[in-house]
Amino acid sequence: MGKKIHVHCTVDNCQWWAENNLCVAEKILVVSDDFAKKLPNEVDVEQTNQIVDDLGLSPVNECYESCCKTFVPRDKYQRGMGATEYNKVEV
Repeated sequence: MGKKIHVHCTVDNCQWWAENNLCVAEKILVVSDDFAKKLPNEVDVEQTNQIVDDLGLSPVNECYESCCKTFVPRDKYQRGMGATEYNKVEV
C-alpha cells in the first residue's frame, strides 16, 4: 500500500473538510488556473479521471499560477533547492 498523503485544507464548509484542517476526499483535482477556467465550477469526484484524460497536462512556472500552494518546479527541487527553501515568502 502506498504512503498516506495528508492534504491540508482551510475551506471548512466543504463536504470533505475534517478536523485539524484535513481534506478527506478520496481524490483531489489540481490544475493550472488557465485550465481551471475551462472546467465547470463544481467537479464530482467520479469525474476526475475523465477530466484528467481530456485535459492532459497543465504545467505552470510559479506557485501563483495554480491553486497548489506547495508547488515547487521539479528542476529547482532536483538541483537541491528543497520545497521549504524555495517557497519562503518575504512579507
